[in-house]
Amino acid sequence: MERPLLALRGAVRQAVAFSVVTLLALCLCMPGSASAAPNAANKAALAAEAVLGINNGLLYGNQMEVQSIGAPFAELLGKATGQKMIWDGSFDAKSAQTGSGSFQFAFIKPPNQTALLLAKGWKLVAVAKDSIGFGTDLVALPCPGKPGEIALGGQSLAVLGLTKQVPATCVPIAQVWTSPSAVMLSVENSLVEHVGKKMWKEHNAHAAPIQAQVKSQDAVVGLMEQMHTAVIGAVTPVFSKQLTARGGVLLQHQPMPFWALIAAPNTPAEQIDAARAALLGASAERLTRTLKITGWEVGSPKAYADFLKWLKS
Repeated sequence: MERPLLALRGAVRQAVAFSVVTLLALCLCMPGSASAAPNAANKAALAAEAVLGINNGLLYGNQMEVQSIGAPFAELLGKATGQKMIWDGSFDAKSAQTGSGSFQFAFIKPPNQTALLLAKGWKLVAVAKDSIGFGTDLVALPCPGKPGEIALGGQSLAVLGLTKQVPATCVPIAQVWTSPSAVMLSVENSLVEHVGKKMWKEHNAHAAPIQAQVKSQDAVVGLMEQMHTAVIGAVTPVFSKQLTARGGVLLQHQPMPFWALIAAPNTPAEQIDAARAALLGASAERLTRTLKITGWEVGSPKAYADFLKWLKS
């Protein structure tokens, strides 16, 4: 019995091997396979697929947040333009230049990124209506028992791991900008950090505050609230409102242009018009609710150019 079984197994192996080889040969010869050169039909199919890039700013790493934005946004634009629209949540000014060229639209929260791309020929499609007072805020903690003054420095800063001792003090808001105990806490290498530094320079061009960085705005507010870390926090209004609602002090607010949808330089004008009409119309209601905004408006490219000019001046 053993020899017939062995012979049968050998025959099965040969049959399987022959089938695999035959299948591979057929695949290699088929015109629609991955290894075949793309024909005109394939090129047309690829051209019909467009990509919506998403730059979610300081929430860049929050995949659930990006997913909740990307899916309805791509669906809306796909219906408006008649193209198959997919989304990419890792979009920035660099990928816009070095990518495959399939980016047709981009939804961007940081206004400096929008400004950079508009300067390179991208077109402004629409701007989200600003109902939150978008911008950068500098916030601090009040000094106990001293109304009108804020707390700076001291042992509360030990958690930041600074190499320099910062003496504890309480100062009126007008003296914050010249205090040697001022430490700015922000998200490392973020737009909010850069804007915060620019805001500081407008008060004191000769001395910058000591810098300390964390990974998120939650951490900035958390350290100030829970650890009573006496710093100047640089955050967006969503986070500053959390702190001021619990007794924190708003030192200054710097407005910034709000979130925008832009179109790549080679996007046809009719596609841009269709996308704009969709955002300004009733079909954008689901997306508007997802983004927690009140709607969309045409907006002005000049607002973004002026902001970037101010930031770099």
